[in-house]
Amino acid sequence: MSSKRVILTGLLGIAIALITFAGLHGTGVQAQVIPSNQVVFASDRSGNYEIFLLDPATGLTTQITNLPANDVEPVWSPDGSLIAFASDRDGDYELYVMRADGTDVRQLTNNLAEDRLPRWQLDGLSLVFVSDVNGQWDLYSISADGAVVKQLTNDPADERGPDAASAGLLPGPGGAPQGVPTITPGVAPVTGGNATVDSYELNVRQNPGEGARILQVIPRDTPVTILGRYYDNSWVQVQTPSGIVGWVAARLLDINISLASVPVIDVLFVNPPPTPTPTPTIPPEPTILFYASDGTINEGECVTLYWHVEYIKEVYYQGEGVVGQGSRQECPTETTTYTLRVVKLDGSIKEYYFTVTVIPADEEVEE
Repeated sequence: MSSKRVILTGLLGIAIALITFAGLHGTGVQAQVIPSNQVVFASDRSGNYEIFLLDPATGLTTQITNLPANDVEPVWSPDGSLIAFASDRDGDYELYVMRADGTDVRQLTNNLAEDRLPRWQLDGLSLVFVSDVNGQWDLYSISADGAVVKQLTNDPADERGPDAASAGLLPGPGGAPQGVPTITPGVAPVTGGNATVDSYELNVRQNPGEGARILQVIPRDTPVTILGRYYDNSWVQVQTPSGIVGWVAARLLDINISLASVPVIDVLFVNPPPTPTPTPTIPPEPTILFYASDGTINEGECVTLYWHVEYIKEVYYQGEGVVGQGSRQECPTETTTYTLRVVKLDGSIKEYYFTVTVIPADEEVEE
């Protein structure tokens, strides 16, 4: 093929790509190209935002997500094998990862906050994203399997960047920043600690006082680092292993240092609101859901158990105290029954069971 013909072919491919992008719905469509020249982008051409692939050489567009939710901000992994994106398919924006063809979708985050703008690190082992899980937009990193989350910044500033701040991160990529978020200096996660939690659970609050907003709940024996103290030593400011900085009651810690060695911080003490006069009420019926991603698996496979309980006193998964909404991945080697024990508000106890059937390798049926 002559060099002139090669140049004409390349120009034709670019022209087709430009024409295709000109027809995309919305404004400021976010797109990214990998070395194979496949462009990944989000568009609302189907009524809600979905993720598409575009071949610039031919203009062929392929839709790779299709759910009644907004899938936005897709980004290729460094090797081009995976796509990370944000989606509100569970009611609020979480982070997900899928294969390049849209299969094997895995949810990385699961909380009641907005998790947005995933960006792969160069090693492909983790991503940086922004979240308002602590009531402000901070930067976080998360491993590619979702197992390890670290808070990278912790300040009242908006870490999303000027484009996102002005657009308010509206659903869809039109208001999303086009560049990679810049990591600014923040609070490094705790690796050791000079105190440990000495109660079943400990509320880490935004200010000293039981009326302050809860930032995080940490379990017994969690190491924390004391950064400051209230003037009467009743409350101390700590940093948790995930990097969150907040206030806890000193009496609920096993402290290994002298509080005289840490500074007094002048901060607003938040008293709890007045207790209203109690009126007879009928306690609400508890909501209890206990289920799994699959009831039957082959030997060597894993399954995720989910629970969602409300209006109860305590809940235990496999004997371990847990919060009211969560999940746990299990990889049983044989048929196993999992137990969720619920203590209701009246003190009564009820157990719920889910059995995962494991098909031995010598009995698996090839499809």
